[in-house]
Amino acid sequence: TLGGGRGGGGAPPPSSVADRRDFFRTVATSAAATVLVGAGPGPAVAAPPPTASELRRIQLGHSRVSYLLSNWEELTSTCGTKIMSDLERRQVIRTEGGGGGSCDKTPLRVQEFLGYKSTTDPLFKADKLMVRAANLVDPDDLEGYLDAVERYREKADQGAMMAFTSSWGEANPNGGKEVIDDYLERTKVEVEETEKLLRTVMKYLSLEVLPPGKAIA
Repeated sequence: TLGGGRGGGGAPPPSSVADRRDFFRTVATSAAATVLVGAGPGPAVAAPPPTASELRRIQLGHSRVSYLLSNWEELTSTCGTKIMSDLERRQVIRTEGGGGGSCDKTPLRVQEFLGYKSTTDPLFKADKLMVRAANLVDPDDLEGYLDAVERYREKADQGAMMAFTSSWGEANPNGGKEVIDDYLERTKVEVEETEKLLRTVMKYLSLEVLPPGKAIA
C-alpha cells in the first residue's frame, strides 16, 4: 500500500506523539511564512499557496470519508461471492440470518477512502497540502489550525493501520471473524475522528462542506 508514512525526507521525526506534534508545529509554522519546495539540501524556494483547485482535494477527500461512514457496512463487506453447497447454504441461513449468502469483511477498502491506496486519491499526502495552506489562515488561528492538521494526520495514519490489522484478523493465531469485526469497529472510530478533523481544517480554510460522495475529482 501507499500508507505508512506521509512525510518526506530530512531528519527523522521524534518518536513520541507530543514530540512529533512539537516537531510538526515548528516545521509547519516556518512553512506558513515560507513554504519550502523539496526536502533535499539547497536554497529554499518559496511556493505559492494552494490554488482553489488544489484546496478542492480536501473538500473531495472529506466528501469521500463521509460517504464511507454513511455506507460503512456496504463498503467494508462483500456478500454473496462464495460458491456454496446446499449444506453450507443452510448453515449460513441458520447462523447468519437468511438470504442464503455469506459475507466477508473487506477492511482494506477503508484505506482507499483515506488516501493510502492511490496517488490520485484526493487525500493522498493531504497533510502536506494543508501545511502549504497555513498561510491562508488567520494568524490568530494558526496554532489551532496546525494542531488540527497534525491530529488529522495521526488519526488518518491510525485508521489506515487499524484497517490493515483488521484485514489479518482471521489469519492470525486465535483470530477469527470476531477479531476482524472488533478491529473494524475500532477502525471506524478512527475514521470518525478523521472526518471531524477534516471538517475542522476546512472550517479554518473557509471551505464549503460537500455532500457525501465517491468522486475523486
